[in-house]
Amino acid sequence: MAERLRTANQGKMPFEEQVEALYNIRDYILEKKKMEQDLLLMYTYMAAITTASVTRPEIFQYTSERFEYIPSRYIAKVQRLVAGWGHSYASGLRAIADRCRNETLQSMLHRYANAIDSGVPDDDFIGTELSSIRSIYRNTFEQGIELLKKWGDAYIAMLLSAALVAIILMISVAIYAPEGIDATLNTSYFIILVISVFGLTIMYRAVPDDPRTHGLAEICSKEQEIIRRLERLVVPITAAIALVLILLGVNAGIIFLLVGLLLMPLGIIGYIDDVNVINRDNDFATFIRSLGSVMGGKGITTADALQEVDRKSLPYLEPFIDSVASKLNLGLDEAGSWRKFIGETGSYLIYKYMNIFRDAVTLGGSPDQIGKIVGSSMLEQVLLRRKRDMMVKGFVVLLVPMHAAMIGIFVFLFEILLTMSHAVAEVMNHFDEASAALTGGSSTLGGSAIGSLSIFVNFPEDTMRAYVVTILLMLTVANMLAGKIVMGGDRYLYYFFASLLCVATGIVYIVAPIVVSTFFTIPTFVGI
Repeated sequence: MAERLRTANQGKMPFEEQVEALYNIRDYILEKKKMEQDLLLMYTYMAAITTASVTRPEIFQYTSERFEYIPSRYIAKVQRLVAGWGHSYASGLRAIADRCRNETLQSMLHRYANAIDSGVPDDDFIGTELSSIRSIYRNTFEQGIELLKKWGDAYIAMLLSAALVAIILMISVAIYAPEGIDATLNTSYFIILVISVFGLTIMYRAVPDDPRTHGLAEICSKEQEIIRRLERLVVPITAAIALVLILLGVNAGIIFLLVGLLLMPLGIIGYIDDVNVINRDNDFATFIRSLGSVMGGKGITTADALQEVDRKSLPYLEPFIDSVASKLNLGLDEAGSWRKFIGETGSYLIYKYMNIFRDAVTLGGSPDQIGKIVGSSMLEQVLLRRKRDMMVKGFVVLLVPMHAAMIGIFVFLFEILLTMSHAVAEVMNHFDEASAALTGGSSTLGGSAIGSLSIFVNFPEDTMRAYVVTILLMLTVANMLAGKIVMGGDRYLYYFFASLLCVATGIVYIVAPIVVSTFFTIPTFVGI
C-alpha cells in the first residue's frame, strides 16, 4: 500500500512534507530544551577524561561516542569531517557551527575552534568552558524558574477567567432559555481549550529540563518496577470500567471518583519514588567526591575504597552502596555490579554521572580530580532542583484547592439553577391549575404568571448537564497536565495528579446536589 501511495504521489507519501516539518519543529524544541543540561554533561565528561592525559583525537573520538548527549552528535560530525575528509579540527568545528541552529552550541563550537587556532591546551579550554557552561546552565535554569512562577500564576488566572465565562453562559441559558444553544456551548469549550493549550505550552517552554528517572528497560528501582507491572493491569481496567459506566449512564461523579481511586495506588507509589530519587541524587554528589578522594588519596581500587566511604552520612544511598560493595568483594563483574547500582537507584543523574566517573577512571584519569569534577556538576544540578522544588510545592498546594473551588462553584451553581428551574416550573403548573379552576377553563392568571416568570421554566437540563460534565473533564485534564509539567518527574506523576483531581471532582459532583437540596429550597406557594 505504501508503494502504491508513493507511486500515485510522485514518489512521496501523502502529507509527508508536512509531517516531516512537524517532526523537525518537535526535534528543534526538544533539542533547545535539553541543550544546556547536555552541554553540562558533555563538558563534565570531557573534563573528566582529560585528567587521563588523552590526546585531542581521543577527546573527540570518545566524546563523539556518547550519543546520549545532544552536543556529542555534533562532535561526531566534526570527527567525521576530520577523519574522513581531511579537515583540521578548527575548520571542522566552524563548518558544523555554521550549520547548527542552537545559539549556545554554535557559540561553543566557535570558541573551541578559536582556542585551537590560538594554541590553548585542550584541558585548559575544557576546564574554563565547563565553568562557563555551569554558569550558563544556572542562569538558564533560574530564568526558567522565574518564568514558571509568572506563567503558573497567569495560567491559574486565565483558567479561572475561562471557568467564569462558562458560568456566565450557563446562567444566561437558564435565564433566557434560548433555542439552538449548541453554538454558544461550543464557544465555551473553545475558550477553555485555547486557554489551556496556550498556558500549558508556555509553561512547558519555560520549565527547565530536569529528568528524574533513567528510563532503563532492563532494570529500575523497586517502585518503578511495581508501577510498570501494575499499570499494565490497572490502566486498561480503569479505562474499560469508565467506558462501561459512561454507556450505562452512571452518575459522572461516581465515574470521576472511581477513576481517581483506581489510579491512586499508582500515583502514591510514583510520588514516593520521585521523592526517593531526589534524596538519592542529593546523597550522590557527596558520595562520588568521597569515593574519588579515597581512591586517589590511598591509591586503592573501587572495591576497597567503598569500604572506606562513610555510609552513615548517606542514608538514602547506603543500602545501594552496601549492595555493590558486597558484589565487588565477592569478585563479581564490576561493570555489571555498577550497572545494577545505577538501575536500582532509578536516577537519571546518577546514571549519567556514574558512567562519566567510571569511564574516566578506566581511561587512567585521576580519581580524586574526576570525583571533584563530577561531584561539582552534580551538586550544581541538585541545588538548582531544590530551588525549583520550593516553587513547585507552592504551585501544587495552590492547584488542587483551586481546582476543587473552581469546579465547586460551577457544579453548585448548576444545581442551584436546576433547583430554581424545577421550583418555578412547579409553581407555574400550580398557578395554571388554580387559574383554570377559578375561571372555568380560562388560564388568564396562569398565562400572565408564565409570561412573567418563564425565564427559568425551559432550562435544558440534559444538555446543560452534559455541558457541565464536559467542562469538568476539560478542567481536570488541563490541571493534571499543568501539575505534571510544573513538577517534572516521570510519567507516573500523571497518575498522581489524575488521582487527586479526579477524586476532588467526583466528590464535589456527588456532594453538590445533596448540599443544595438540603440548604437551598424555594417555596412552592402551594395553598395560596
